[in-house]
Amino acid sequence: MKRFLAIFLTLALCLGAAGAAPALAEADSVSARTTLAGSSYAKLNNVNLAASSLNGITIPCGASFSFNEIVGPRTEAYGYQRAANGRGARVTGGGVAQCATTLYLALKQLGADVEYTSLLTYGSKFSDNYVSDGSDAIMVDYSTGSDFSFINYSDDMLIEMWATDSYLYCSITLDAVGSGDELNWFDAMPLQPSMRSIASSRIDLSGADDALRNNILLAASSINDTVLDSGDLFSFNDSVGPRSARCGYVDAVNGRGAIVTGGGVAQVASALWLAVKNLDCVAVVEKSTYGSRYNQSYVLSSNDAILTDYSAGTDFSFRNIGFEPLTIAVYVSGDELCCEIYQD
Repeated sequence: MKRFLAIFLTLALCLGAAGAAPALAEADSVSARTTLAGSSYAKLNNVNLAASSLNGITIPCGASFSFNEIVGPRTEAYGYQRAANGRGARVTGGGVAQCATTLYLALKQLGADVEYTSLLTYGSKFSDNYVSDGSDAIMVDYSTGSDFSFINYSDDMLIEMWATDSYLYCSITLDAVGSGDELNWFDAMPLQPSMRSIASSRIDLSGADDALRNNILLAASSINDTVLDSGDLFSFNDSVGPRSARCGYVDAVNGRGAIVTGGGVAQVASALWLAVKNLDCVAVVEKSTYGSRYNQSYVLSSNDAILTDYSAGTDFSFRNIGFEPLTIAVYVSGDELCCEIYQD
């Protein structure tokens, strides 16, 4: 089962102005940060989605890294919105290049033995404020193949990336153990025409505020394009990971009306449940609901209001008991949270 993990990682000490931060006490661990001051909600959304894909990636010695392969397409189907890019043009996924830039600044600070195989910058066209020199502003474009890529010739490299309200941070540690997968490549291939939709659900987000949408988009992007082979178990908590500020989550209302960090993530679990609950090829393993405590309106019945809690171990999980692989698509389109289940 392909999983996208947003794992809870130790916060690195990050000092100084936008750009490279001083090295940490250990020579094999450094950090960099770039400012998010003045960023629109749409840009913050895009930065958080890309950072979530990069956070926890381990690049073994001798392996190649590709920003485009990790982050994948910057499209509405993957939760990205229109925002200003590094040269001020409004594009879908605008702001994602700041993640590539912050990673590049951390690599420069580390002084690691890497060979850049694709390195493009905005140069004189750069008009944003997150770095002072356009020659450090990395340009990436999935649709045109403009990538930021390198080969790691140093020790195994762990990348940690997360955003706060003010800064985007990147920490790199050498000879580190990551999430367990050698390379957590994002499967950037679109759904194949041969696949057929066997179930779907929709949740109305027209009343959701920015904080709620932020959390929903992060969780949805962690699950989107997950493939379950026959017999595979899907775990919501394993796929989404910790709902913490370090992973980009913010305070928002949950299913019982409480303001918590990561509030709204359970709406993604509810959309999944609504899509799979009538499928003969799916067997639910663990499921909890808000029950009588549910006081929101995103689902009609409290029996469909799924409760998840990473820290408490309350999970929503199910197994593919059919013979064919299942592909899960979860994304935000306009004012709708959408879930589609595809089968070959």
